[in-house]
Amino acid sequence: MNLSYDVKLWEIKRNQSSKAPSYVVRWAVGRKERSRSFRTKALAESFLSDLRQAAKRGEAFDIDTGLPVSIAQSKKT
Repeated sequence: MNLSYDVKLWEIKRNQSSKAPSYVVRWAVGRKERSRSFRTKALAESFLSDLRQAAKRGEAFDIDTGLPVSIAQSKKT
């Protein structure tokens, strides 16, 4: 598992190209940019909040998945 503390987070954007409204969360770990789409703005804000809290705690992020170690481990189980 490759870990990095170099994390950048961007604001939530509305996806204009989709027929139904969706919202995109963008972030980067190391130099690799990531994004994830959500159906509602509330879901996107919740996910972005989880990323911000992990970064604020000083948690390492997995470069391969782009997720904090705590979230990446909970997805495996």
